[in-house]
Amino acid sequence: MKVTAKIISTLFHPLIIPLVGVLIIFNSDSYLNYALSNETKLSILLLVAMNTLIVPFFVSLFLLITKKIKSFNMETNEERVLPYAFTVLFYIFTLFRLYKEPIPPIIFKFVVGATLAVILAFIINFRWKISAHMIGIGGLIGALISIALLLGVYIIPYVIGGFIVAGLLGSARLVLDAHTPTQIYTGFVLGMLCQFAVLYF
Repeated sequence: MKVTAKIISTLFHPLIIPLVGVLIIFNSDSYLNYALSNETKLSILLLVAMNTLIVPFFVSLFLLITKKIKSFNMETNEERVLPYAFTVLFYIFTLFRLYKEPIPPIIFKFVVGATLAVILAFIINFRWKISAHMIGIGGLIGALISIALLLGVYIIPYVIGGFIVAGLLGSARLVLDAHTPTQIYTGFVLGMLCQFAVLYF
């Protein structure tokens, strides 16, 4: 059970969620899929992948090698402070770069929502160990539901898939004793609310 839970937690790590979200947006049956050239899409994907996945991963690897953290799981609040701080900086840098690109506002807002969630997770982490995994998947589901309602596009399979992943991920975090049920549910709701708030307002 724990081996399976670790695999699920790794496959759906929060760092990969922004890239997955942008990929889904670019493959939705909406103007977002056709408003940009393939070159621009690739540029945005590379930017998001580099700043929200690749660079934060190598920063965490460096922190692990230098023994600033004990493992990639970062089981204590103290271990999460530096990785969160660096991640916030990389997300803000991504926003700065995207702001200069001629892209549909909804793509920019999606990354704003993700950035807001990371900042709130960073702040909350000083007092409480909220689930970053559930913030990530909750944010993705919140963004997909918002986009479906705002643009009238059919992405129900993605939404259903997101809820299935959320269930598996929440169960995995409980099996690993990484979080309490309250921390898991709160993380999920926080992720959804951040995307709803940004995309609708």
